Amino acid sequence: MSIILIRPMTPPTSSSGLVSIQYPINIGYLVSYLEQHKIGCAVLDFEVNDFSEESFLASIAERKPSVVGISCMTPHIIHGGTLARLVKEHFPDILTVLGGVHVSAIPEQTLREFPHFDVAVVGEGERTLLELYKSWTESKKVVDIPGTACRVGNSVRVNSPREMIQDINEVPFPSRDFIEPEKYKKSHVSRGFSRKTMNIVEITCSRGCPYDCIFCASKVVHTRNVRFRTPENIISEMELLITKYNAQHFSFLDDTFTIRKRILVPVCEYMKSRNVTFDCFTRVNDIDYEKMAVMIAGGCKKISFGIESGSRKILKLIKKGITLEQVEKAFVIARKAGLELIEGTFMVGNHPNETLEDIELTKKLIWRLNPDIMAIFITIPYPGTEINRILKEKKLLVKENWEEFTLFFGEPSWQLGEVPMEDLIAITKKIFYSYYMRPCYIVSQILKIRSFKDVKYWFELGLSFIKTKYDSLNKK
Repeated sequence: MSIILIRPMTPPTSSSGLVSIQYPINIGYLVSYLEQHKIGCAVLDFEVNDFSEESFLASIAERKPSVVGISCMTPHIIHGGTLARLVKEHFPDILTVLGGVHVSAIPEQTLREFPHFDVAVVGEGERTLLELYKSWTESKKVVDIPGTACRVGNSVRVNSPREMIQDINEVPFPSRDFIEPEKYKKSHVSRGFSRKTMNIVEITCSRGCPYDCIFCASKVVHTRNVRFRTPENIISEMELLITKYNAQHFSFLDDTFTIRKRILVPVCEYMKSRNVTFDCFTRVNDIDYEKMAVMIAGGCKKISFGIESGSRKILKLIKKGITLEQVEKAFVIARKAGLELIEGTFMVGNHPNETLEDIELTKKLIWRLNPDIMAIFITIPYPGTEINRILKEKKLLVKENWEEFTLFFGEPSWQLGEVPMEDLIAITKKIFYSYYMRPCYIVSQILKIRSFKDVKYWFELGLSFIKTKYDSLNKK
């Protein structure tokens, strides 16, 4: 075995039972790209597999890799550093490589903070990891490779950036052969769908996002230069996923699925012909009646709209690029078209200038829109984002405990503005639970039940909800 790729576990959150664990599509792309170049890979996913030092070290000893690559978002980084330490302590000749959005945002700081990583991939990973592997196995030299940060004596060198892959159709479909599907059903509720009742498969059509929201870390790796796959390429992968992996429902992970109509239309027509369903993310300013009709006909069951705030002032400050009128119109369009599930995502603590009045406007908007699924979070100032820079400038982000950089109701140590953090946490919980406990909401969802699958989904979701509420109360 030549390379082992690892997704570390994230620290547990109070609401983990309400979130489905996604297939690590970024690692899947790396596997397929490396295997295309005749490099053997194995994957260890500790989001779905139990971790113990003994079994982990045994896996490394058994496979004898030349390189261990660990992919980390910010909440993963602590456990990722632990894994790198174990590898270097017991197998010092293995090259330990760190990749992902966290180190891409702050490469020098990360390598100083986690000394057991030899080198880091900064930005897009496929070509850089391939060159790292070849250089290490041929000469043991990895100092000057573009798109990396590395150790040179007691210092850290950030090398020149690597040019991104412009034609992403050249990248082979992400490998899925390492997946054990049953393990991804442990956390079964996928915001509107149950992995226990249908085979949900994640897929992407593009890389990058053209928008400039101050809280988003997407552009750290992929920039605002959006690169699209062709409809033919996407459809070929979908056909493979249906025939080989029995895909019944596609979950598009693109930041904005509807951004390119020439892709949207043929992909939806294909899904209609194959009688599969799908869900996606998009923006309220990128939807219209024509697009919605195409999507509904193509089997769209849910759209998730990122709305964030009900305050015009805050929407401008966070550079969301939408208006409240567009929000209202998008919900009218979706309902008129007959969309089954509309999800709205919101945040509090969006900006240091956010007030209790702004948060109240957000609450009123949520109640007015009445989405089928409502998600609300406290803004997380991920490294590399503009909100992170703003908070540091204002001395509101004085401690970076990476395990606190998780969604839902954690207890972060940073301050987001004039509203105390403990108040923000309490407000977020109150909005979340009071919304879902409304009798009118419960009745409306009961009236939408059409099958035993629906009954099973809501029963499982209810149990997860009760457990989450119980756990939250016990932490007080």
